[in-house]
Amino acid sequence: MKISKAIVPLVVTTVFGCFAARRGNSGKKSKAISEIAKFASDATVNASEKTFGGLKQSALDEVVSNTSRGLKAIINGDKLEFWYKSASGKHDYISNLTMDSTGKVIIDIVKGHYDANSPRIFAENLIEAMKKANKNL
Repeated sequence: MKISKAIVPLVVTTVFGCFAARRGNSGKKSKAISEIAKFASDATVNASEKTFGGLKQSALDEVVSNTSRGLKAIINGDKLEFWYKSASGKHDYISNLTMDSTGKVIIDIVKGHYDANSPRIFAENLIEAMKKANKNL
C-alpha cells in the first residue's frame, strides 16, 4: 500500500511526460523530460515523507542538530526515536517520544539513564518547532 503511494505519481507523470515530449519539437524534448523527471521525483519524495507532530524529517533533523549530544531522530510509526550520546561519548542511548490525544509529548527512555538531559531538551526544542510550524499554517 505504501509503495503504491510512492510509485503511482511517478508512473503517471512519466507517462504524461513521454506523451508531452513526443508532441513537442526535438529542441524542447530534453527540457520537457528533465522538468517531468524533477516533478516526478518531488512527487515521490513528498508522497513517502513521514511526519511527527506536523514536522517533516528535515525539520526533525534540524532540531536534532540543535540539541546537545543528539545523533538522529527516526519516525517509527506513531513514535519518534531520538538517539543521543552519553556525556562521555562512549555510548548511544535511545528515547521514544509519543504524543497523546491532547498533543502532549511523552518521553520514554528505552536505553539510557532516566536523569539524562538530552531527551528533555530535545522534547522542549521539538515542541517549540511544532508550535512554529502550526503557527505558520
